[in-house]
Amino acid sequence: MKKLINILSLLSGLVTCIAVILTLLTTYHFIYGNKIFNSYNPIQIGLAVTMILWGIKFFFYENGERRVAYSIICMIIAIGSLFFLTMYVK
Repeated sequence: MKKLINILSLLSGLVTCIAVILTLLTTYHFIYGNKIFNSYNPIQIGLAVTMILWGIKFFFYENGERRVAYSIICMIIAIGSLFFLTMYVK
């Protein structure tokens, strides 16, 4: 289970980095990509998924106060990203 969470969290981080790059390149008209990258929604979704997975990862791997603190911080970031996504903040 730990290995699966570790692999998924690293892959989601990689996908989020690619989404950030494609969104910025499309937004500033360096490339004409898919219309999905014309807004910041891919970044917000990628950030939320990555932070949820990293929160779970920290919960399994860290010890003591870090275990709780890092997990809570990651979940707060994920919830904030999803909140702004649902409120259509652009």
